[in-house]
Amino acid sequence: MNKTKCNGKCRSCTLLGQYPSDLPLCDSCGREIEPGEGVEVETEIVKNGQHYRKTVTVCCECYERFYLSDYSDDLIF
Repeated sequence: MNKTKCNGKCRSCTLLGQYPSDLPLCDSCGREIEPGEGVEVETEIVKNGQHYRKTVTVCCECYERFYLSDYSDDLIF
C-alpha cells in the first residue's frame, strides 16, 4: 500500500486507507481485484527461445475461464 497517495479519508477509496490504484489488477482482464479474491497462477513464458516462469494474479472469473481444466471438478480459491 502506498501511503503517499492516500490519506485514508478520501471518498474515492473503496477500502479505508487504500487508494484505488493500490488494488491489484487482474493480469487477464484488467479488473480490480479485492483483497483476498485474487488467484495466483504460475505461468510459463517463452521469450527469445528461453522458458521463464511467472506468477500472475487473476480474478476468479478469468481463473475459471482460462486456467481451470475442463476435466477438473474442483475450484481452488
